[in-house]
Amino acid sequence: MSFISKNIEVGMVDLKQDLPSLSMDELLFLLDIIRTHKFEGKDLEKIYVLTLKLQKMFITLDKLEKRKNKVKNKK
Repeated sequence: MSFISKNIEVGMVDLKQDLPSLSMDELLFLLDIIRTHKFEGKDLEKIYVLTLKLQKMFITLDKLEKRKNKVKNKK
């Protein structure tokens, strides 16, 4: 089964596609780089938004890992 799309929004991500994800270690590494780096004023807003996204990914991944561990411990 297939479909035809008449409206494609450039820059939008299809969540159904297999996109690479970051591991907990990779997220921590990036957050640590951001924490220790000295950014210029012109970059602060972009870094702030990026940091929020990375933190959200970290929290989500942490919750998923905790649920996974709970299920393993119940077995």
